[in-house]
Amino acid sequence: MAYLHNELHIVRVDLLDAPQDSEGDMSRRPRQDAAQQMQRVHEAAAYDAWFRAQVRATIDGPRPSVPDDAARTHFAPRKTALRQRGP
Repeated sequence: MAYLHNELHIVRVDLLDAPQDSEGDMSRRPRQDAAQQMQRVHEAAAYDAWFRAQVRATIDGPRPSVPDDAARTHFAPRKTALRQRGP
């Protein structure tokens, strides 16, 4: 701990079953929703992996690519209709 504090200037280290407490601010209590936060992090990572796989499958798929100008021309009437309809 002394090396971390003196050499690397790390003032707080949280470890499970740590034999010593860090010298940082010990007045803070752990947040009660830490498990929920970790669950959201894992869900976000899983969604990111799924989304990237979907994009990769689409890019590598057998369907031909559509040029940007052709797609804009195709969807222009729909876009205009949605804008006229309003929010």
